[in-house]
Amino acid sequence: MSTDHAQIIMAAHDRVAKLETTEDSLVRVPGIEKAVPRQVAVSKAIRELVAELSEGSASWKLIDKMTGQAEGLDLKNFVGTITKVTREKSSTRGKLLLYTGTKQDVEDGKNADGSKKYLPAGYEIVRTDRTDDPEGLMVASEAKALLGHRVLVWVVLEPWASDANRKTRVLVHLMDLGADDRYDAESNSVAA
Repeated sequence: MSTDHAQIIMAAHDRVAKLETTEDSLVRVPGIEKAVPRQVAVSKAIRELVAELSEGSASWKLIDKMTGQAEGLDLKNFVGTITKVTREKSSTRGKLLLYTGTKQDVEDGKNADGSKKYLPAGYEIVRTDRTDDPEGLMVASEAKALLGHRVLVWVVLEPWASDANRKTRVLVHLMDLGADDRYDAESNSVAA
């Protein structure tokens, strides 16, 4: 038996050990109507683990995204303070305003007259995946809970379907680095 096989079998047994059992030692597996023998539950857990570990699975793709190995996507990491989290109406994405101290002018759409609108100096925008997707909603919720905190962000630059030259900065993950004492909740800003 290979080490991989043994690890998968042990992980499956660990998953099944956490499930409820009946008086006659059958296992209640979520999503299955009737309780099943332990080995059936272990077999189901093995199938789930192997599927999750397979190239092309959602987990595999997430690892590729976060390590910068996803084809066609550029990965960026940087630190900023979350000053505002809103929901973008047109896409349902979470839209985060971060204070990073950048010296670059960052465009943020258009004014009513059609001219370019820019963020205040030092700020940048990143977006989550769509919030009608559970993953995007989870990341947006995490960001909202960290308002006023410095965070390390993992952002991928996703090309637009309609224009490959334009890219959206999509937040994949964030790590809390603690509250930023320069953050002012009333103005949703950071004192530079």
